[in-house]
Parts: sequence; C-alpha cells; structure tokens
Amino acid sequence: MISMQKMDVTLGALDVRTLRFLKLLLATSSVTRTAAHLGVSQPAASRILARVRDLIGDPLLIRTQAGYQLTDHALGLRDPVDVAISAIADVFTPKAFDPAHSNYRYRIASTDYGVAAVLGPVMDVFADSAPSLCIDVSPLVPQSFVDLEKGDLDMMLYADLKTMDDLIAQKLFDETYEILFRSGHPLEDTAKRKADLAPVDLSPFRLIEFNFPDITKLKPDTIMRTGEDSPNAVFQQPYFTTLPFLVGTGDAVAVVPKRLGQQVRSLTSLCSAPFQSDQRFPYHLLRHERSRHSLAINWFVGQAAEITRTSQPTSKSIPSAS
Repeated sequence: MISMQKMDVTLGALDVRTLRFLKLLLATSSVTRTAAHLGVSQPAASRILARVRDLIGDPLLIRTQAGYQLTDHALGLRDPVDVAISAIADVFTPKAFDPAHSNYRYRIASTDYGVAAVLGPVMDVFADSAPSLCIDVSPLVPQSFVDLEKGDLDMMLYADLKTMDDLIAQKLFDETYEILFRSGHPLEDTAKRKADLAPVDLSPFRLIEFNFPDITKLKPDTIMRTGEDSPNAVFQQPYFTTLPFLVGTGDAVAVVPKRLGQQVRSLTSLCSAPFQSDQRFPYHLLRHERSRHSLAINWFVGQAAEITRTSQPTSKSIPSAS
C-alpha cells in the first residue's frame, strides 16, 4: 500500500498535462507524436517522460529491434489512466439533478401552517413527478436557525425576514387573514353585515392566539387584540391545526392565514370571515448561503414557488346581508 507521504509527493508532481501526455504515449508508443498532439517541443516531451518514469519506476517505452515499444507495466496503465482523467473531468463538470430518479432527502423546519400551505401541495405534485424524493419536516423553533446555520437543516418556511445575514429568502406569496368561529357563533351576524372584521368586533370573545418563533423565542401574533394588553387572549399555542378543537364549541375565535383557513373549512363545519384584509404578511422559504448553487435545493425552491403561486386560496366565507 502506498504511504500517505509517498502519495502526497506523487500528486504534487502531477498535473493534468502529465496525465494527458501519459494517455497519448500509451496510445501512440511515440514521444514525437505525443509531443505533436500536445503542442510541445520534443525536449519538453522528453522531460515529461523522464518525470513520469521517475514517479512510476518503470521506463514505460523501450527501444527494440522492431522500434519503440511499451513495457508490460505501461500496457497495464491504460485503463487506470483513462479512469483518472475521467474522474478529474467529473470534478469540473456540472452535475445534473434528475428529480424523477433522485431519492434526495430535504430537511425542512416548518410550522403546521407551512406544512399545510406549502409542503402539502408540493408533496401532491411530487407524487407524480418526483416519487422518490423525501421531505423530512421538523418543528420550527428558535433552535431551527442554529440548525440551518450548522447544516443540520436544508430549509425553513418562515413569515418574518428578521433573520441571520447569511440566509437567502425566496418569497413564496403574500398571505391575508381569516377569522374562524363555530357555526351559530354570535359573530356570524356581524360577519354578514361587514365585509371585513376588525379587532373591535372580536373584543367580546375569547381569543385563541398563535405563538410563532423568531431567532430567540416564541412570541404571540397579537393581530386580534384591540390593545397589547387585551385580557381576551386566553389561550396561546404554537399549533394551527388544533384550532377546530378550540373554536369548534363555545365562543372562542381564532385568526388564521387564509390558505390554512380554506383547508380547515373544507374539512370541518367551521365558519370564517375576512379579517383586516389590509393586513398581510409575506411567506418565505429560507436557506443558507452554502446552498446557493445546490441543484437539488434550487430545484425545490423553484418548484415550491411555482406550486404555491398557482394554488391560490379561494374565498368562501359567510355571505353578507347585501
């Protein structure tokens, strides 16, 4: 076995031109013709041959009565030299990404809203176009920013841009809000009279607030409050998909992003109404600068942007009295 020191010395004396010289020499059995193919002088070719002979420990080419011939050892180098040149070429050849045959595993941190609004539609499309791709979702928490920085995550779905400087943000869409409440709720009459509900309309009722993470902590979305110290925020939690259980009975109400509200209403008997339609937030897919040229990540980002752009939520709420 070649020692590491010997390998370092050998590699230090090699370059691509030397390998090309050896490939041509093995094909032509002629230093003169090899020099002509390389476009170097005969003396320069002889110096390259001398260096290769010293590295390999074999003359490679010997004079016989029939002319110059390759040694047995040289004949055995043809395949290894071809493999070496091909391997070097592979290093500098851009690789294609074929989603139809790839089993790449995407590690993504998200809230349940991101799963419903982005990853669910993406998964449905991938089932046909990229059946072997995997999506590994972990909870979006403050630690997720550290994990993305360290390389333990590939991407995050996030609604705020107050993040670390070395993260790249791809905006997916702008989102608005809906207010969710049970059928027969006292708010139902107000929703029929007003095209757009405001915090003052919710003040008589208990509020279910969503806690979302930033870089350091979880903080509540206070969009439903009439004031920062509103006493009505009786329940704060980091899950959107529990809302049918929390507002399905009683008079509690909850504001949700419209895309999620659409999905919840399609599966439950809950009602909804537009809430502060002038209030919207951008939703982003974040990744680290290290993945800027990753073909697999770039493909996913492009697909997510296209799929979410074409899967706009439809309006379906309490009809107004007019």
